[in-house]
Amino acid sequence: MSQTSPSSRTKRLKKTAARFGTVAAASGLLAAVGAGTASADTFTVSGDLSWRATEVKRLANCAGTAWYNDSKVGDAITGCSGSDAKWDSVQLKAASLLTIDGRKVAYRSDQSCPPKRGFQYVKCYYVGGKTKGNPVITVSVISYGLGGMDLAVDWYYI
Repeated sequence: MSQTSPSSRTKRLKKTAARFGTVAAASGLLAAVGAGTASADTFTVSGDLSWRATEVKRLANCAGTAWYNDSKVGDAITGCSGSDAKWDSVQLKAASLLTIDGRKVAYRSDQSCPPKRGFQYVKCYYVGGKTKGNPVITVSVISYGLGGMDLAVDWYYI
């Protein structure tokens, strides 16, 4: 059985303590960074949403949230309002990222809803009513996951 000298035992203890301290500090830093970013909601709007952009954005957010949170589509989605400022921020359960991408599409002479761009149709709206000069929009899901969702809004003017 070999014995180690007090000085070599001290050196090993110091190395072990230094390694433990580095790991603990790194773990604490990662936890602090993770905690800081987890609570920050990100709501991004890009593209063209017509001259009624605020209403369109709010309706798309409301419809997308109803799909993401409760698996609702079409007529099952009720209570959305283009005048409700609640929809100016992310309302997704357990997610903090929402993007909306708007795109003007070709006029449809039958005044029907534009086709969906994403993989999942969510809802069609006649924003401001079915009258000349108002947009018809289709909200669809481009992608989604635990972190959030990307929505497409395709529209044209009646």
